[in-house]
Amino acid sequence: MKTLPLHRSLLLDRIILFLLVPAIYFEANLPHVGEASTSFVFFGFILFYALTTRPNAMVRLLSTKYFIAAIFFTVVCLIMESSHYDANYEFIFRFLAMIVGIFCVAGICADKKAMDITLFSFMLISAVQSVLLILFSFSELRTSNVEGFYDASKVRINVFQDFILRSDLNDISYLCNIGAIFGIIYFYYETDVRKKTVLFALTVISIFGVFLPASRLGMILFFISISIFFFKSRFGIKRLVFYSLLLFVFLMLAVPDVVWTRLASLVNISELQGTDSRTGLYAALFRSIDQYFLSGVGAVEYWQGWAVQNGFTSIAQTQVAVVVHNAFFQILVFWGLPALLAFFYLIYVFSKAIDSKVRNNKRKTAIFIFTLMIPVYMMFQPTYFQKTFSICLGILLASRFWNYFYDERPAQSAHAEK
Repeated sequence: MKTLPLHRSLLLDRIILFLLVPAIYFEANLPHVGEASTSFVFFGFILFYALTTRPNAMVRLLSTKYFIAAIFFTVVCLIMESSHYDANYEFIFRFLAMIVGIFCVAGICADKKAMDITLFSFMLISAVQSVLLILFSFSELRTSNVEGFYDASKVRINVFQDFILRSDLNDISYLCNIGAIFGIIYFYYETDVRKKTVLFALTVISIFGVFLPASRLGMILFFISISIFFFKSRFGIKRLVFYSLLLFVFLMLAVPDVVWTRLASLVNISELQGTDSRTGLYAALFRSIDQYFLSGVGAVEYWQGWAVQNGFTSIAQTQVAVVVHNAFFQILVFWGLPALLAFFYLIYVFSKAIDSKVRNNKRKTAIFIFTLMIPVYMMFQPTYFQKTFSICLGILLASRFWNYFYDERPAQSAHAEK
C-alpha cells in the first residue's frame, strides 16, 4: 500500500475516535435509531465525515488490496448463500459494515496523537466497565463456594443475571482485556511519573474486569497477550521472573476462587463433556461434516431446523439452535470451503500489514498484540464482524497508510536489555 506523507489529525478526528470506543463498549445499553444500533449510526457518520474531509485519501484506501480482499470474501459468501433456498444475507452485510468501518477509522486516524487518544479511550472505558463489574459482582463472587465447572457457571449466571451492562459476559471480559493490555504496554514505556500513576490505576482496575466475568475467553486472551508482550519486548530472565511473579501474586490474591474454578475446567475434559455446550457443538461439527464441508448449509437452513437436527444446541435447551463457538467453523457451516478459504486469504492479506519488529515501541507493540487478539477471539466466539475489529485493523492500516513511523530510527530505549 502506497503511503501518504505524515499528516496531522484534526481535533474533531480525535474526539470522534475517542467517543467511538464507549459507543462500542456500551452498545447494548444505548438506544437504537430505528433498527440500527448507536454504534452503527456512529460509523455511518464517520463514513460521511471521512468522505467529506478526506475524499482523496478514502478513494485510495478503498482501492487497496485490503479492501479488494474483503470484497472478494463478501462476494464468495453472497454466491454460496444464494445457492441455498431462501437465502438470508444479514451476517454478510454485518461483515461488510465492519469492513467499511475499518477504512473509516484508517481515514481519520492520521497520526500518532490520534492513535494514542484512541488507545487511551480503550484504557479509560475498560476501567469504567471494570468499576461497574467490581461494584456489582465482586463481593458475591468472593463469598461463593463452588466445586467444578457446573457450579461455577451457575454462580456466574446468578450473579450477573441483573447486571446493568447487557453485553455478553465473554465480550465484556474481552473488551476489558484490550484496555488492560494497552495499559500494561503504555505503563511500561511511560517515563512521566504522573502519567505512569494514572496508567497503573487504569490497568489494575481493567484487569479486574478481565477476570470477574469468569470468561475463559477473556482470561486466555489476557495470558496470551501478556506472553506476547514479554516475548516481543525480550525481557531478561530476572525481569521476566519478577513481573510474572508480581502478576501471579496479584491475581491469586485479587481474583475470586470461583473464577479460577471455571478456568480450570479447560484441562478437565471429562467434566466438560457433560457440562459445557462447546464440547457438544464440536462433536456435532465432526459428525455432520459431510453435509456442510463443500458448500455449507446456508444461514436460513441452519436456523430453520438443520442445526437442531444435527445437535447444534446447548446442553440445557436441546430444541434451540445456537451458533458454533468458533468463527472459522461458523463460516464453514454457513457457506462451505470456498468461503473459509476466501476468509483465510483475507487474513493473510491483512497480516502483511503487520510490523512484527515492535521492541521498544509502545505503539507498534499495541497494534501488534491488538491484531493478534483477533484470530484468538475468533477461535472461541462465532463473531467475525466484531466492531472492535474495525478500530484495530483501522489503526493497523492507518499506521501504514499515513506513514506514522517514517521518522523513527532504531534507538536504544531506557527499557532495552543490556
